[in-house]
Amino acid sequence: MMILEKTTAEIPSEETIQILVVEDEKIIALNLKENLESLGYIVAGIAASGEEAIEQATQRHPDLVLMDIRLKGDLDGIETADYIWEHLFIPVIYVTGHSDHSTLARAKMTAPFGYVLKPVKERELSVAIEIAMQRYEREQLLTAVLKGMGDGVIVTDAQGRVSFLNPMAETLTGWQLSEAKEQQFTDVFKLVDEQTQQPVDNLVTAALQQDTTIYLNEPLLLQSKNGTPIPIGDSATSIKDRKGNPIGVVVVFQDISDRKQVESMLRQQLEKEKKLNQLQTQFIHTVSHEYRTPLSLILTCAYLLETNTSPSKQEERLQNCERIRHAVKYMVGLLEDVLTFGQVEADQVTFDPAPLDLEPFCKHIIAEYQFIAHEHHDIQWVSRAPTCTAYLDKKLLQLILRNLLSNALKYSPESSSVSLIVTCQDDQAIIQVRDTGIGIPLEDQPHIFKPFHRAANAELIRGSGMGLAIVKKAVDLHGGTIAFDSKVGVGTTFTVTLPANGT
Repeated sequence: MMILEKTTAEIPSEETIQILVVEDEKIIALNLKENLESLGYIVAGIAASGEEAIEQATQRHPDLVLMDIRLKGDLDGIETADYIWEHLFIPVIYVTGHSDHSTLARAKMTAPFGYVLKPVKERELSVAIEIAMQRYEREQLLTAVLKGMGDGVIVTDAQGRVSFLNPMAETLTGWQLSEAKEQQFTDVFKLVDEQTQQPVDNLVTAALQQDTTIYLNEPLLLQSKNGTPIPIGDSATSIKDRKGNPIGVVVVFQDISDRKQVESMLRQQLEKEKKLNQLQTQFIHTVSHEYRTPLSLILTCAYLLETNTSPSKQEERLQNCERIRHAVKYMVGLLEDVLTFGQVEADQVTFDPAPLDLEPFCKHIIAEYQFIAHEHHDIQWVSRAPTCTAYLDKKLLQLILRNLLSNALKYSPESSSVSLIVTCQDDQAIIQVRDTGIGIPLEDQPHIFKPFHRAANAELIRGSGMGLAIVKKAVDLHGGTIAFDSKVGVGTTFTVTLPANGT
């Protein structure tokens, strides 16, 4: 079945069908006109040459053309019919007294809608017109369907030459039908493997060699005419004549960009769910492990307080009360870490910058941690800028400083110093926390910002493994960076660089 290149108006009823007669013998032309009118058709005009036929067909656009093969002038009926179909999309029926093989072979190349042999019989003419219009209507409906499809459709002949593209195929390939027609399929439809970037075998050749529809499942890219790669899914099926011989191929393909995007989002979501499940398991393990020791201490001290009621045990009771307070404080801190980390992982922590004078802000946090450290550590403040006001998120900066200072104090020996150094330069706030503690082993350094990771030399020191993960997220929300320099037994310096303009 031929595919129309243009959707025309609805097929008219039999009474309104207009027919152009092309016949160079006047008597035969008038006889055809009389027969057509007796059958109820309207004769749109009579042309005696190919040139006149094209002119009248262009002006009047009849529904059908009755074409004599042998015409006077430069154009014979076959050439004229070919032009009328290719440019005006009007179906043609040949009317001829010539039935020799070579003439019919030429006529067949133009894909006519029927033949009527002279002398013309009214019944044969009526049947030929009816069949031609029914076929034209079916093909018009097929063309409308193809043109309205959301999939691209390309049709080729048995030699791989393009004969049809629907509008979606034109959009995806970048080729117009007028440009692509008679071009080799592989010039119009260039496929490469998405992973290897190597050309894919010719679909048309493969479809012609097989009796089944070919589906290409591997990730494919269509290289459009302007060079844009488009991910597609496609299939190819051979078209066969009534004897089962392949006469062409139809290729159907879709732009799967949206589908791939959805699949990518689903994979990311599944990966996130998997990560959250892993974190949940680690949460439970970490919290249960870290709570076990202080809870045991609280129970033991409570028992001692309950049983040791002697006045002589007053000092011991006070020590047990202090142990309980420390254990509860540790558990509260751990719970705060868990809640903060949960908010961070659920993307519930927002970035809300505001002008912040770093010196009083940092000194306040130093005073808070110096009180906690008592005489065991000395926290030094170093400012390398007389004034430093930056657009930062106060809440997030507290998380950064408190976790870094807490770690520095926790992993440093007693009577050692911890330094907090602040520098403002080139629209950046640079914050450093330096200690002389146990340091981070080389093998642990690539993993220290991962949730729940703890260095091998820190296993005997209480900690949840969430602090640096929280710090990293808070730095990322600022659009900043965090780096560190560490050596086992010497100490560690963390350097946080944040944009001072809040962007």
